[in-house]
Amino acid sequence: MKFYHSHLILHEKCAGRTLCIKACPTQSLRYRDNKILFYDDLCVDCGECINACPEGVFVPVIDEVSDFDKFTFKIAVPSRVFYTQFSADIHPKLIHQALKNIGFDAVANISQESHELSYVISEYLKVKKDGKPIIGSFCPAVIRLILVNYPNLVELISPFDVPLELAAKKSKLRYSKELGIDIKKIGAIYITPCPAKAVSIAQPAEKEKSWIDGTISIKDIYNIILPEILRMHENNKQERVEDYFYYGKGWGILSHILQHLDSERFMTVKGIDNVKMILNDIEDSKLKNVDYIEAFTCNQACIGGAFCVENPYISRHNSILLEKRFCEPGAFNQDEIMKKHQENYYFMEHHVVPRTTRAATSNLAISIKRMNQKERILSKLPKKDCGLCGAPTCETFAQDCAWGEADLTDCIFFRQISSFKDNK
Repeated sequence: MKFYHSHLILHEKCAGRTLCIKACPTQSLRYRDNKILFYDDLCVDCGECINACPEGVFVPVIDEVSDFDKFTFKIAVPSRVFYTQFSADIHPKLIHQALKNIGFDAVANISQESHELSYVISEYLKVKKDGKPIIGSFCPAVIRLILVNYPNLVELISPFDVPLELAAKKSKLRYSKELGIDIKKIGAIYITPCPAKAVSIAQPAEKEKSWIDGTISIKDIYNIILPEILRMHENNKQERVEDYFYYGKGWGILSHILQHLDSERFMTVKGIDNVKMILNDIEDSKLKNVDYIEAFTCNQACIGGAFCVENPYISRHNSILLEKRFCEPGAFNQDEIMKKHQENYYFMEHHVVPRTTRAATSNLAISIKRMNQKERILSKLPKKDCGLCGAPTCETFAQDCAWGEADLTDCIFFRQISSFKDNK
């Protein structure tokens, strides 16, 4: 299977620092023959390589506004984080108006879906007796990390869809009905804080096709609409916009996903290394009193995404101010929501399944042979994880050697020992 990824690798820019191979949480990168070697089946699109490389070897692949001119009606679906990139005294409706000024016909607000989904999941957890803790499906890099490195935990992934998909679905169905437009001619474009969201839309793990038709990075759209927003703000046009806007506690900010659940029953974890630590603990059955894991691979959750422009701490402060000012949700009928829940409205189309990677083989004898050979090679290595061999760790290098993808002499320490013995 060919996997879609949100970045290109510009090999000619690579200076061989190997920072990227150490940053990658799934060992999908090597440095061999003076260039980056990429195993696409292991990549989870967390963006760590983009952040780690000072030369800009990894270039994000993202859509542009003009790419969506093929649609008759265009809906912008901004991440909740998008609003935090602007000063909190700028009314969100000005941001909406600026998006319309550059070609969007409507703007969907995912906060309402976030609020509903939080309630549904909380109610679901109250009656679910086993199969805990549930691991939130909001961060697609976390989901792909599980599919690649923790296949035994796939059954714990939340079966619920995410707010951006629900908001896009509702908006497309609404405008198709109201305007009499074929739903295929309506485009929903997500304004994303990170590359992982773009991948989850282009190649979703939980459905045949996303309700989102493409993505634009926050960084790109911010630079386009900021002058327009500032112009309207300075001209005091904010009173012309509709006053109502809901920005309640929602997804993408730490500890905000399950606002309807007792905080003692869920755990928040951020940062790829911390997420892996918690997933290891779940595998070891250490989390007995936790119902839900809210996990983000980015160190500041979505406000720390690779496509954000604002300092994440300022973004967090802006989020608090926005919540305080726009904290009242729209119509919230619990009976209607639970009826939709019973009709499976909030669920994914199907459960995710572990990814078939290069390590997978149906031949038990080959697997055992490779494992034993890897252990023998590892016992000869210095275990310094220096990365000079082009692999992130000695263990990964030993595995590559066992698979015939590297040679022991690629290890500088082993080469020195061998040279010393030969000279002696």
